[in-house]
Amino acid sequence: MDTEQLMMKKSLYEGEAWLGQPPEIEESQIEKTMEADVVVVGAGLAGVAAARTAAELGCTVLLLEKCEAPQARSGDFAVMDSRVADTWGRRNVDKVQIVNDLMRDMAYKVSQNILRRWAEEAGEAFDWYLEGYPGIPVLKTTAEIPPEGAKCWIQPRRCPAPENFENSTERFKCYQTTAWVRPTHIPVFQGNVQMLMQTGLAQCLFSAPVVKLLREKDGRVQGAVAQVGECRYIKALARKGVVLSTGDYMSNAEMLRRFCPGMADTPQLWLGRDKNHNPSNTGDGHRMGMWIGAKLQDSPHAPCAHHMGSVFGASGFVLINTRGMRFVNEDAPGQQIGSQIENLPDKTAWQFVDSNWPEQVGRVHPNHGSVCFFVTDEELQDGTLYSKLSTIDNYISPAFVEKAVASGKLLRADTLEELVEKTGLPVEQTLASLERYNRMCAEGNDKDYGKRAMRLFPVEKGPFYASKFVPATMIAVMGGLESDEEARCYDEEGKVIPGLYVAGNVQGNRFSVDYPLTVPGLSHSIALTFGRIAGRNAALG
Repeated sequence: MDTEQLMMKKSLYEGEAWLGQPPEIEESQIEKTMEADVVVVGAGLAGVAAARTAAELGCTVLLLEKCEAPQARSGDFAVMDSRVADTWGRRNVDKVQIVNDLMRDMAYKVSQNILRRWAEEAGEAFDWYLEGYPGIPVLKTTAEIPPEGAKCWIQPRRCPAPENFENSTERFKCYQTTAWVRPTHIPVFQGNVQMLMQTGLAQCLFSAPVVKLLREKDGRVQGAVAQVGECRYIKALARKGVVLSTGDYMSNAEMLRRFCPGMADTPQLWLGRDKNHNPSNTGDGHRMGMWIGAKLQDSPHAPCAHHMGSVFGASGFVLINTRGMRFVNEDAPGQQIGSQIENLPDKTAWQFVDSNWPEQVGRVHPNHGSVCFFVTDEELQDGTLYSKLSTIDNYISPAFVEKAVASGKLLRADTLEELVEKTGLPVEQTLASLERYNRMCAEGNDKDYGKRAMRLFPVEKGPFYASKFVPATMIAVMGGLESDEEARCYDEEGKVIPGLYVAGNVQGNRFSVDYPLTVPGLSHSIALTFGRIAGRNAALG
């Protein structure tokens, strides 16, 4: 079965400009053919995990990467029963309940078997990953001071949790299982790359973007073709299997508008660049997989755009749109608040806070995008807490607020009238909306949006603060090729494509509708876990 026949079988998106056609490459343009047991396409977190796993099983590995070096960023991992969880007393979590909550939060449009497999193996995968950086310090609390001179360390998120926090009572569950490799997991990632190379079984080619996959007449994927220069290519043949780990498609404007149209004009952040300084996450693996008959997941693709809000976070405090009206129950995580901002016609709102904020933040839901810990400036200065705690750690102090005011990110005024005038909102309507909100706070009953009384924070005591909310920066789009808990790919007829495995953001059926914050660090954790699964299965042939 050749590529043209496979394209005829795949008809759902045929002819659409974003999909394009596989390049026609003459045999004379292939300057050499390389062989390995396993070919891995993409050297991000998932690809390196797949390659290291396959090599440790005794397979030769050829790792092909579009950029000039392996790619990694950030550092949050959902760890659950990892060894580091023992340090925080957080090993005994209900994995079945976590998976069920994730299913609910993504409208049951993802594979429960994929999430179940992740939950079972994520802790083991993280322990294995940390072998790349032996002796990494593990802090006992979020605010603990890292060892002097440490290049990186593991910091728990929200540990200990706020005193009155009870996850089971929250509308949006947030399981406190996250390990943050701070300031970034890149040193650990680089250690894994070194471990891969030390096996003596791996060869890596950089600035070698794969441009097409090779599928045999019997349907098996046998390798790939990578470009290594102008009109120059290499053919990479896999004796056992190919792992596709090429990332997401956020920087492909046509794909983004096709599959995530509501986010097409949202600000983006992506640091990975190829040798021509173009963004690397352009959906290459998605299109190459579809060219040989792989099916793209049907369910709505999930944008990942965490709204971190102001210095007071995104959650809890009242929000007013540019018509001067409240529009949402603010007792929601940053991702959900961000979605509501995106839904506004002008994608703009204002958060209002009064001077009682030091007491109020302690009642906010501890989640990504919330602020729930108040510390004094003295505590940050006397050496008892880590001095670089910030909003992203869920912490706030008076100094943070003053810094935000000085920078212009936060407006302050002695009266609400003056503050509303500074925002440019319609004064009469905004004051009326805040007056109604304050009455409901006093009554302990949000008749309009049902926010719980414990998080009805009135705006009545000056000085007053306001911060402008616009769309959050998007960092990825989660939607990929149809997959299962063995990291296998499927065609349009629901049949497994032999020899092809997927991991990372090119793997479908992991996320849908919206990126969930139920278990912060989920994306990295699933990429790592399924990178290992894909590498293992490819190695076993």
